Amino acid sequence: MRNINKIYWQADKIGLITNHLEADTHSHWMLQLFIGIEADVEIVVNGKFVKCHCIVVDKNVPHSFSAGKKVFYSAIIEPASVYAKQLTARMNNDGYWVCDKNNIEELKQQGKSLIQQSNVEQYLKFIETLNNYLDISTKQKQYDDRIATLLQLLDTCHCNNHTISNLADTVALSSSRLSHLFKEQIGIPLKSYILLHQMECAFRELLAGKSVTEAAMSAGFDTPSHFAATVKRMMGMPVSLSLKDSEFLKVY
Repeated sequence: MRNINKIYWQADKIGLITNHLEADTHSHWMLQLFIGIEADVEIVVNGKFVKCHCIVVDKNVPHSFSAGKKVFYSAIIEPASVYAKQLTARMNNDGYWVCDKNNIEELKQQGKSLIQQSNVEQYLKFIETLNNYLDISTKQKQYDDRIATLLQLLDTCHCNNHTISNLADTVALSSSRLSHLFKEQIGIPLKSYILLHQMECAFRELLAGKSVTEAAMSAGFDTPSHFAATVKRMMGMPVSLSLKDSEFLKVY
């Protein structure tokens, strides 16, 4: 079977339609959603085996997963988003939420259509169906003006200086005050958010034809291995597989 890796970058999540998710036991600061497109989800969360159609794993909860060459949809979700907060409220004591409803087939069919061909409109239709399935509201959160400015800056920047001190200068705050305000408003450390942003920048460079080394250094990673380890930990696949036969769409 050919590699299927479609990466959809949104403001609050990275979505994947892929048959190459292979992740040993790990945890990270993002929530992670799994939906079976060609097979049921079989996952180990906190040492417990779970089989289901759809599951969301909370941040910092150990889990492992193997796609077995079948196509799944997975998303890593920014934990301070409105989206994530609604999901977090539904977690059980083991740090996950299973959402198995009778109307999963419509969602699966839309996922299968993304395997063959996809564009922004088609993916957004899938996400709308997913939100309805999960009963999620997408009302936007209001941020402090300085945090809103910083988020906009990171969304549009093409720089390679992602230090906290540099970003603090742009919004006229000290590094410590910006870090505190960002954690208070967004719910995760600014350093972690910057890492996610750097990963997006590196992918843009890779898909533009740059080598892993060039992309990693351009995005501000310390070393190419740091970038590769981050992708493996966050996305469940090595950089080489995440690029092979890949499509990359920014959906905002």
